[in-house]
Amino acid sequence: MCSNFRGSIEDSHVSMNGIVPKAPNQNGDSPSPSEWSTTETERETSGRSRARTRSLHVWLGFAVILASTGALLFSSGCKDTKAKKPAPRAVRVGVHKVDVGDIRHSVKASGSLRFIANTVVSSEVSAQVKSIVVTDGQAVREGDVLLVFDDTKIKETANHASSTLQKDEATLAYRRIEWEKNRKLFESGTISGTAYEQKLSEFQEIAAQVEADRATLAKAMNDLTKCRVIAPISGRISKRFIEKGDWVPESGKLFQISDFSRVYLQAYLSDTEIAKLNVKRILGEGVDAEVTVDSYPGEKFKGKLSFIDPASNDANLFEIRIYVDNKDMRLLQGMFARGDVVYSETKRVLRLPTAALMDQMRVNHQNRVFTATRDGTAHLKSIRVGTLNDVYAEACEGLNEGDWVITRGKDIIGEGQPIIMSTQAEDT
Repeated sequence: MCSNFRGSIEDSHVSMNGIVPKAPNQNGDSPSPSEWSTTETERETSGRSRARTRSLHVWLGFAVILASTGALLFSSGCKDTKAKKPAPRAVRVGVHKVDVGDIRHSVKASGSLRFIANTVVSSEVSAQVKSIVVTDGQAVREGDVLLVFDDTKIKETANHASSTLQKDEATLAYRRIEWEKNRKLFESGTISGTAYEQKLSEFQEIAAQVEADRATLAKAMNDLTKCRVIAPISGRISKRFIEKGDWVPESGKLFQISDFSRVYLQAYLSDTEIAKLNVKRILGEGVDAEVTVDSYPGEKFKGKLSFIDPASNDANLFEIRIYVDNKDMRLLQGMFARGDVVYSETKRVLRLPTAALMDQMRVNHQNRVFTATRDGTAHLKSIRVGTLNDVYAEACEGLNEGDWVITRGKDIIGEGQPIIMSTQAEDT
């Protein structure tokens, strides 16, 4: 029993290691230990063979899958290359019609607006401010009273000068008599020259004092007439330098009056720009100009260029002034503005916007443009341009009136590109 039990345990142990014992021999006896060893070796050899076979099958299957996948991808790629390319999408572009019009050549300048007059009103007397009649920003006319000085001290000066003058005039009359009497005595030899010279000196001294008294009195009387300060021009009070009660010296600043009815654009041009203008006509009757102000976009103000400084500044620039009417006072000093002065004009020529040109802008030179056809296709065209400015170019060859040229989006399209045309009016 114990041996049979032991044998069962050993059989189980061998089976757990993957070795199955042989069946009993013909005599019915169990295999010997040598037979056990031979059987185990054969079993190991058979297992390794089966493992190699299974590994080979796996690799073969993997190779088949890869081959199928590659064939599928190759087939798909061939189909893509053979597929027809989709048509390009239409591009929205801005167009402009070639028309007949004028091309103006002008000089452009920019600067600040200035009032036509900024008159500083100064005091003509030395006195204390008694009252201020006007307020800041008030409109005044020439001759209006602006300020009144206290004339008390000026009257005192005038009274004192008057009394002094009367006394000195009496002294002058007495010394005149003395001088004339001593002159006769000196001529007759009765008195010495020294005595005569003394009387002459006394007479001349009082005569000079009388003249000084008269001048003092005249100034005091004149100052009394200037205690009321009058506006020298019409305009508005743009600055006030004093307050009531201030003591103002003679020539002290009181007000600034600005004439708002006209303004001028103060700008500077180089000598090459000045050479394009008719300077003689400008300094004589002036030439028309247009002024635009950033504060009022889209508006144009008519002006006249009538001043060119004959001497340049330190930067070799010449000052110009374009005068503009300002009745409604919309234009104020300091506003930034731009001036446009036309010096020549080409009438009624076939023209196109310079924004349509593909190449560098040159006068009387070849260029290229994209034209837009009715079927919505862009075509590149060679043309020749004549005169031009910043806005228009003359079309000498290659275009006809009514043709559409592409001005916006021309840099992203090519020949035959489908397009959707949009005019400036449609864009806005």
